[in-house]
Formats: sequence, C-alpha cells, structure tokens
Amino acid sequence: MARFDANRCPLIAGVQLLEASAGTGKTFALAHLVLRLVAEKGWPLRELLVVTYTDAAAAELRDRIATRLQLALTALETHASATANPAEPPSSPVVDATLAAWLEMLWSEEAGREPALLRGRLLLALEELGAADITTIHGFCRRTLQRQALEAGCAPELRIETQSDGLVAQVVHDYWQQQVLPLPLPLVAGLLDARIDPELIETLLTTLDGDPALRLDPLPTGWSPETPLGEVLPALFRQRWGDFLAQWRERGEALEAEFRAAAADWKVAAAKGAPAPETKPYSARPRTDRVAELNGWISEQPQEGDYEAVRDQTLLSTYFHPGSFGRVARKLEGQQPQRLPQAPLLRAVADLVEGPAERVLLHACHWGRAELVRRRERRGMTTFSQ
Repeated sequence: MARFDANRCPLIAGVQLLEASAGTGKTFALAHLVLRLVAEKGWPLRELLVVTYTDAAAAELRDRIATRLQLALTALETHASATANPAEPPSSPVVDATLAAWLEMLWSEEAGREPALLRGRLLLALEELGAADITTIHGFCRRTLQRQALEAGCAPELRIETQSDGLVAQVVHDYWQQQVLPLPLPLVAGLLDARIDPELIETLLTTLDGDPALRLDPLPTGWSPETPLGEVLPALFRQRWGDFLAQWRERGEALEAEFRAAAADWKVAAAKGAPAPETKPYSARPRTDRVAELNGWISEQPQEGDYEAVRDQTLLSTYFHPGSFGRVARKLEGQQPQRLPQAPLLRAVADLVEGPAERVLLHACHWGRAELVRRRERRGMTTFSQ
C-alpha cells in the first residue's frame, strides 16, 4: 500500500480512498488538499464541499484551512517581496515541512511564474471562507435545504428536526388511542398477548423514521393508512377464523395421523443402539386425543371467533402450529422439512394465530410514517432522514 503524500496526491476526478487511524493527520491533510485545489486548480472555495463528522471537528477544520491559506499567502508575499528587493529580504514565515515542500514545487513549476494570480486565488478563498461548505454531513444537508427550500418543496423558513422531541411517542400514543383501543375487547386482548403494545410500535417506528431506505411491505387490498383499523381488522379475523374452521374440519384428523406417522419414522430412523430421540410434543401413540380436545374447544367458541381465546389455546400455538412441527423436524432430521403435513391447514393455523397481530404492526408502521410526515409539514419542519 502506497504511503499518502499530501503534495503528490493527484487532484483528479474520481474516488480517492485513504486508510488512516486516529491521530495520523487527517485534518492536516484535508486542509492542505484544499489549499492545493484553490491555488493549483483555481477552484473557488465556495465550490468545494469539505465534510467531517462532528460540529467540533468541522470548526477545527475551518480554522485549519484558514490558517493554511493564510500561511501560504504570507509565504508567497514574502517570496515576491524578496524577489523584488533582494538586498532587503523580509523574514520568512515559519512553515511546516509539507507546506515548505509544496512552495518549493510551486516555484519550480510554471504556476510559480504567476505569483499575483496565486495570491489573488488565496485572497479570494480567505474572503469566501465564511460562506464555504466546511461542515458536517448533516450541516451540509441543512444548509442545502434552506438554500433551496422552494425547489425542494419545503417551507421558506424550514427547520431541521435533530431530535424527535417525543414526536414519535406522540404519534404512537395517538395510534393506540384512536386505532387499537376502540377495537372489540377480545381483539385488543389478543394483540396484547401477541406482545403488540405501544412500546414495540414506537421501537419499530423510530427505526423506520431514522432510515428512509427501509421499505415496508405494502398493505393488502382494502387496507390503507387512512382506513381505520376498526373497519378492517375484525373482518380479517373473522375471515381467518372461517378459513381455519373449514380446513380443520376437512384435514384435522389427517393432520394428527401424519404427526403420529412422522414421530414413528423419527424413532425408526434413529441409529441402532442410540437412545430413542425426543420427539415431543409429537408421539406415535399419544396418550391424549388432541383432535377431540380441540374440537371440544371449538364447540365452545362464538360463531365469529375470539382472538384472545385463540391466542390462549396452546394446541394452536404449539402442537398444531407449523413452527412447532418444523422445529422438531429440523432437530431430528437436520434440515427444514421438505413438505409440511396437511400444509393448507397448518398455514391456516399460522394465519389465525399470528396474522392479525402482524397486520396491525404493518398498519401501524404505515400510519405512523405518514403521520410523522404530516405533522412535521404542519410545523414547517423536516428531518435529515425524511
């Protein structure tokens, strides 16, 4: 790897990647490169973008650039004075080795034959220093949006929100109050059992708000952020409940038979002399008739179903759930099962148990993201990530 030389680094278009540890002179090198771009290339300082990470580092960088430009200007003026009056050479400014080497290179090249032009470039750069884009990445974004507010479709007095000041929490609180709590009580209780609460929604929305590159799955047909949750979630649950009942009546007995057959196969496949594998909760000869047990529970449910009861029914969340069967199969077979037994029924169980909760999270994230934008627009504010 070539060692970096601030005087010999080519000033050409493209990407220059430098690897440097802390304290190796990155700020010094940046200031010297700015000097070279201004003096050698004749680029106005206002056309350069010099960025760093923190406000304190940006302030230090601006001071370093100003000092660098002033030192170079003084050295050029001293050299011009010495050339004009060789009998009375003025005292030379104290410069570092890098700047001294650059000045020597400059005077030996064609650019050094135009001292007035060089001094003019440096004087102009010092005058433009106050308006130069020597800042942090966020600072540059703020300045650009404020300069071009109309082109960006922003308010003329645009304010940049650097901290949410509780806005995300306010949006989540309003969503919970306006969208979730008016739902039928069994749905609310089922969502809470699925650990859907304001804290989880706030965590997800904060993550989404901080990274505009994150994409949400689209809401399905009939759902939108503007559609109240109370108009769509009860209907979704009733549909999932009906789908599950239809699949259970058709495939419930067959599913239990396939579970028993799978448990028997796992026992047979065990190596000779090895202890019998643990197949719980599945067994070739179970002591409990789980189909009859679930049928009895179904007979006690209201016609439209009850999400809280669904979440409380462990047979649905464990034994008859595809996740449970998949975990045991992976443990004993070392891979994901190639085919789920009675897959339409297992999918219907997962859709019934997890589907409503997952849909609420998706709706909350879409609604919350849109609401954050609306509220910031009303305040004449935006964020760096918006």
